[in-house]
Amino acid sequence: MPLPKFLSQVAGLATQAGSGALSQLQHVRIPGIGQASVTDDPDTAARRWRAVTVLTDPDELRTATPAPLVRFGDRVEVRVTPAPGERGAELAARFREPVGEDEVGELRAALREAKQRIETGEVLRNEPQPHGHRKQTPQGGVLDGMVERAPKEGVL
Repeated sequence: MPLPKFLSQVAGLATQAGSGALSQLQHVRIPGIGQASVTDDPDTAARRWRAVTVLTDPDELRTATPAPLVRFGDRVEVRVTPAPGERGAELAARFREPVGEDEVGELRAALREAKQRIETGEVLRNEPQPHGHRKQTPQGGVLDGMVERAPKEGVL
């Protein structure tokens, strides 16, 4: 077998092995650290802190629980710490007991809503769209679905 062909095959095998190893590493989970919570078991997902950085004095934020988080009552634990680099406060919350994916999404949405209310005094919405109706297309349907899930899953 000629050397260039042999090297080409070796490079192909190395690429396949590397992509396989990377694929496996992407799914390694250390409970509570560095992975999306939607695939965690309910107990781990409940223990995970979800946090937002809020441009405000941490002492002001400690005086009262923000309104969007109040609706969870004693089901959530809230902590306020100074944000890194003196960039305001870090507002974090987590459930005290195992919960489902919907409740985790509601907590994430409540944290983002609290951040907006504290920083701007209101929550910005993009609905209803001021430009009227548009013809439904496959791409538009996908976008509409993403916009609908964005409050619970994250920002687009």
